Amino acid sequence: MAQSIVSIVVRKLGELLINEVNFLQGVDGELRSLRDEFQWIQAFLKDADVCILEGNERVKIWVNQVRDVSYDAEDVIDTYIFKIHQHRRGSHGCLCFSWLTTYACHPCGITILHDLGNKIGEVKRKTEEISANRFKYGIQSIGATSSGSLTSNNTRLPLSWKQTLVVEEVDVIGFDEDVKALEQLLLAEDEGWRAVISIVGMGGLGKTTLAKKVFSNPWIKQHFVAHAWVYVSQSYRDRQLVESIANQLMVVGKVRMNESTDEELKKMVYEHLKERRYLVVIDDIWTRGAWDNIKEVLPAEMLNGSKVLLTTRNRDVALHADRQSPPFFFFLKRTSRANELKPKRKQSNEKATSKAEECSEIVGLKFLGEEESWELFCKKAIPTKHSKLALRGLALRKELSEEEWRKLLKSVSWQLREGEDQISKILALSYHHLPYYMKPCFLYFVMFPEDYSITAQNVRLMWIAEGFIEARGEETMEEVAEEYLEELVHRSLIQVEDRNVLGVITYCRIHDLLLDLAISEAKGTNFLLVTKASNNINEGNIINLQETRRLALQGHKSWDITWQYPTDSFLSLRTVWYFDTDRTSYNLATDWFQRLNTICCTELQITLKIPQILISMKLLRVVDLPGVPIILHEAIGELIHLRYLNVRVAQLKPLPSSIGELTNLQTLKIQTDSSFFIELPSEVLKLLTNLRHLTCRCSIKGQPSSVENLPNLQTLIIVKASKWLYKGLDKMTNLRKLSIVDVSNYYAKALSDSLGKLNNLFELELTAKSDHEIIPTSILTSSHHKHLRVFLLDGQLERLPEVITQCLVTNLIYLGLVNSKLKEDPLVTLGKLDNLQVLHLKNNAFVGKKMVCLEKGFPQLKDLEFYRLDSLQEWKIEDEAMPRLRKLMIDRCSKLVMLPHGLGRITSL
Repeated sequence: MAQSIVSIVVRKLGELLINEVNFLQGVDGELRSLRDEFQWIQAFLKDADVCILEGNERVKIWVNQVRDVSYDAEDVIDTYIFKIHQHRRGSHGCLCFSWLTTYACHPCGITILHDLGNKIGEVKRKTEEISANRFKYGIQSIGATSSGSLTSNNTRLPLSWKQTLVVEEVDVIGFDEDVKALEQLLLAEDEGWRAVISIVGMGGLGKTTLAKKVFSNPWIKQHFVAHAWVYVSQSYRDRQLVESIANQLMVVGKVRMNESTDEELKKMVYEHLKERRYLVVIDDIWTRGAWDNIKEVLPAEMLNGSKVLLTTRNRDVALHADRQSPPFFFFLKRTSRANELKPKRKQSNEKATSKAEECSEIVGLKFLGEEESWELFCKKAIPTKHSKLALRGLALRKELSEEEWRKLLKSVSWQLREGEDQISKILALSYHHLPYYMKPCFLYFVMFPEDYSITAQNVRLMWIAEGFIEARGEETMEEVAEEYLEELVHRSLIQVEDRNVLGVITYCRIHDLLLDLAISEAKGTNFLLVTKASNNINEGNIINLQETRRLALQGHKSWDITWQYPTDSFLSLRTVWYFDTDRTSYNLATDWFQRLNTICCTELQITLKIPQILISMKLLRVVDLPGVPIILHEAIGELIHLRYLNVRVAQLKPLPSSIGELTNLQTLKIQTDSSFFIELPSEVLKLLTNLRHLTCRCSIKGQPSSVENLPNLQTLIIVKASKWLYKGLDKMTNLRKLSIVDVSNYYAKALSDSLGKLNNLFELELTAKSDHEIIPTSILTSSHHKHLRVFLLDGQLERLPEVITQCLVTNLIYLGLVNSKLKEDPLVTLGKLDNLQVLHLKNNAFVGKKMVCLEKGFPQLKDLEFYRLDSLQEWKIEDEAMPRLRKLMIDRCSKLVMLPHGLGRITSL
């Protein structure tokens, strides 16, 4: 971890010497000397983590001292840059070259330089003292102890890493009999009430893996009409669990869900399941109370074979759940021969309870035998495309020599003691053997609540803003960040929850055991502090807050705690992140001003006070506060170090012009509690030359030429079509994702011409100005679409020209048509897209009566959705069409008489 911090400081010192070369007379020598000293320390730190892992306390103390002085150096550099900006801003309001050249002679400039020299001198003296301590305390030779044990900064994943990591198949050893027995139980046509089956075992034993193996079985999916998977945590919320079930069962729309009370939502889920055979998996349930809350929405009087499958570490929870599901009791009995999962009929609840308590291993999982353990070791430790084990990531990066294997054995064996508490020590090996530059990326997951579904893109962009990611060769920082996340998954430190059609991770989560590990490491290095409502200000948190670099706030009351600290407590903070654990979501259809009368006092306090707190955090790089509306004012421009700004604004007016002073800003995400568009003056955008990602319902006002100065922009979502299209869009040659609304015939030529110059664009979304606006086919038929992979078009089309297959055939993977009102069957044309994997036709995209999938059409299609095709009456599938189809959704196509017979030939569905 210390090596990562030192690396960042070395890079900052180098940038400072380059960017401020004309203004550092008298201190430039000290800065170069300090940079050289840190470079020597950086080289020495390479293998320090290995020594710490082996219990070398002297090295641990020395590394902690290096970390602290590195933080000091970073503060000095960033504070100096802030003071320069403040003085220039206050004196002239803008930067003038003639003034800059004389800055060093300005009285205030001399004062700032003098202060910088003193601070650098203090840091340099500390650094020299720390370097001397290596020799003083006999730790000068650790760098040679484990050469080659850590991955260097230039190490690349194998060329096949993407193909390897995309594989998500459950590959397990020793569960074959358990899987078969569970599947037999789930498929049993019981005549009694719905049954509860529990899998009990310690953390990491494979409960979730076994459940996933069974849950993903196509026969199980077909057997149950409704199925849902619910993650439960130690700090679960009843409403969140019910919403999760409702979402997966598609019980109700999002707007109605937000408007429903808890009891109304529970009733809707209950009524939905009442007439259906269902399977609900409740993963990682900790308490009886959690089960008592969940069971209220799961009808128990079902006579159709409905099932509930629990995974838990607490045997008492399994017993309690079984008591609530008469007249059957299911338990896993261990015998000397095999694992037998057998149903037992209850004579009464009392007898069944007694019988359950007599069984010492109810729904338990055994440890692997010697032969199974060896098979698992060979399968996981030796590289294959299915490798997936925490220690496997370590083993793969060891030289496969006898000596290296002996070192690995010594490193692991001393921690292999009995008891669940020892698991974290074993898991810690995977963290400590991460390359130094990936350790802060892993620790970043500390800020998220337990079992939280994490938006992967936000994490990657925050890594970039923090300075954890550097461009490498021809790869962008975004591509490197994506690779880092894949590597954490590859090492089984992070779990994939979902991927998009391009195979990129969209949602992920961290296992609670690994989260505990990360919390411990982050707190011990002052990397990040999580403040919750349960925290007590008297527990020493004020000291931690003054020293920590990042602050994660969970729940409204966490702000109450924060406001008790003096403003100088925030001077070292680089990141502020807030997660609203008190409510699941906002009703975006409700205007903010209409909510003012009903908004809780705590939330209103937050809305008014957050900007005041932010301005006291002068060195912030990341602000992520989408969970509560705030009011942005002109002072936001003082946070000149900001790289990432994600907020929900309470005011419906143009953003403050001072945002243009955030010249280092890379990511700007603005959300509102309404459907209105925020006005972005083009003069402001012109100053944001480093902006890479802009996500905001916005309109760009001003002269088109003012938008030309955004060469680094990669994401532009969601912006209104206007005059800026004529001279602005074609200059954004690095755009990869683009979403434009209010598209009309008036801008057709400008849009078509500009898109032809965006050779890096692979995701495009166009939305017409109204339902009656016809989007010209010229936008679709130009040759510049050959590089697109994702294309969503919301608007009326005159026709779907045959030439579209020639333009989109190369790389298009996803195609969505909404409100297109096509009269001719689109499947005839679209079936020729050889690489198309996802096709969604929604809201009368087709207004004819009959559609046909021609013979051998859609050779790669995996996902097909028809939604609200009100005129569709007949659908035909010819031989060998859609041979790879896996998911089919037909919703609200009320006139469709029957499903096509051809579906029976698609075995992959």
